Amino acid sequence: MMPEVNDVLRIEMIRDDLESEEKKQLKLEEKTDVKQLLDKQGIERQEVLVSRNGTILTDNHEIKDGDEIRVMDVIAGG
Repeated sequence: MMPEVNDVLRIEMIRDDLESEEKKQLKLEEKTDVKQLLDKQGIERQEVLVSRNGTILTDNHEIKDGDEIRVMDVIAGG
């Protein structure tokens, strides 16, 4: 069943990896959280940090209409 127009979130997702930055306009169902967003985009959670307005978000953080979400690769070294 397709969500009604009122049940759709419109967000901008910025995928920021070490070499480039990609912006996407996405439509999501209401009540979508960070984990669901990453799953739908095929992104492994342990490999990225997700932020909104400079604040790091957790897996269960709900995405809101109009959000700009930045997905950044985690850099680890030793």
